[in-house]
Amino acid sequence: MSCCPCNPPKAGISVRQGKTLMDNSAGNMKKESGQGPGNTVLVVEDNPQAAKLLSLYLNQAGYQTLIAQSGSQALELAAQCSPMAITLDLLLPDIDGWEVLTELKAIPRTRNIPVVIVSVLDRQTLGFRLGAADYLVKPVERAELLHALRRCIPREGENGVRRKVMVVHTNPDELNLLAMMLAQENYEVIQALGMEEAANLAKCARPDLVVTNLLAGELDFFSLLESLKSAPETAHIPVLALTSKISGSAEPAPEEGRIEFVLLQENELIEERLLAAITMRFRKTGFPPG
Repeated sequence: MSCCPCNPPKAGISVRQGKTLMDNSAGNMKKESGQGPGNTVLVVEDNPQAAKLLSLYLNQAGYQTLIAQSGSQALELAAQCSPMAITLDLLLPDIDGWEVLTELKAIPRTRNIPVVIVSVLDRQTLGFRLGAADYLVKPVERAELLHALRRCIPREGENGVRRKVMVVHTNPDELNLLAMMLAQENYEVIQALGMEEAANLAKCARPDLVVTNLLAGELDFFSLLESLKSAPETAHIPVLALTSKISGSAEPAPEEGRIEFVLLQENELIEERLLAAITMRFRKTGFPPG
């Protein structure tokens, strides 16, 4: 059995399908997702419709997914692929979810993978006692699932130090809202009002990531990029820019791997999209040097 995370917009891939695809492209997971768990979530669900829906929610938020349709498949994929998180149904065809959870927490390779139980059974006390990171009772809404994942995915970098994120905006109220949102997710937040302040603060604060919102269209984004790039102490810092569209002249050059535009789709919540993008960026690059 092989790891084969799918990419959006596909809704997910089963273990049986994944083996065939991965046999033709061995080793692609590390290349796509970086070392370790990358941004892959293992969905353990025997109901095809439920599995497809959960996978769709996750894909739309930028996660890759693997689907296991039984407890034995779940244990094998978890040990082999080391996903960043697992969603676990309790009513499985071979071994029940309680046994799967117990096994996951007993095996050194999988015991630290956060497990979110997603079940029609409302037995949260037992779930938490056995080591679940969170417990959701079906039916589960998209926002509820994504929020549960963000709560349980570690935010610390090396040596347990919180990741430091600089938020740049020209509007003080919007800046405060973005900063509060990230602080609630346990990031250390630095606020910069405008491009000049951001460039100066970045040199002394050395953030692990710079995040800005281009939807208002008031920030001189490329001047900010040039300022960061021109200083040796900030040239390595990755940048996430939230936008609704990218014009041809605004596309980052191939060598600018540190720059990532986060496209906000119609009716998509800024909070969900931005937090998922930040999580993916850190999973992709690891803990940047400061």
